[in-house]
Amino acid sequence: ELSMQCILIALNRFLQEKHGSKMAFLDGNPPERLCKPIADHIESLGGKVILNSRIQKIELNADKSVKHFVLTNGNIITGDAYVFATPVDILKLLLPEDWKEISYFKK
Repeated sequence: ELSMQCILIALNRFLQEKHGSKMAFLDGNPPERLCKPIADHIESLGGKVILNSRIQKIELNADKSVKHFVLTNGNIITGDAYVFATPVDILKLLLPEDWKEISYFKK
């Protein structure tokens, strides 16, 4: 096991610099060179990328799999698979009770 704190601090520092994303990380800005290709790939396979939306609650099925996401605007998002991009502290607040006992989420 390895703490990623040092790497995240360094990465954050580089990305705040004017040309930080060119310091052996990316050859352009992160949204264009990292995030956009991932979003394009998801969409090319029939997926949908929803940005600037806040999740209010993760609803589960009886088998503890995701039933749907409830957004703060009241919309419900359903799918076959989900990518939930959020800081860990926010995830901890939204984590369903049934998942808190899973060893992966205890860390």
